[in-house]
Amino acid sequence: MTIYKNDLGEEGAKNLSSKVKEIVESMEGKEVQDDFWGRRKFAYEMDHAVEGFYDVFTFEFESSKVSKLKEKLNLLNGLVRYLFTAQK
Repeated sequence: MTIYKNDLGEEGAKNLSSKVKEIVESMEGKEVQDDFWGRRKFAYEMDHAVEGFYDVFTFEFESSKVSKLKEKLNLLNGLVRYLFTAQK
């Protein structure tokens, strides 16, 4: 799951979502499913904001590369939070 800043607008959030997917694919990950939820209110304030754009997508990725992916995501402007979950 990724959450993008509200200031980006829907189009900007979708563009940043595409950038995240490009990063995953450049690291030999494979997208399986994408579900863009759009603008939602946060349960609590994050980075002085009360809402943002949510995108939930599923991808196949080597667990050994997760730390490098996190490094790259941390450099993206407009990304508020991300969450990875693993399935076996």
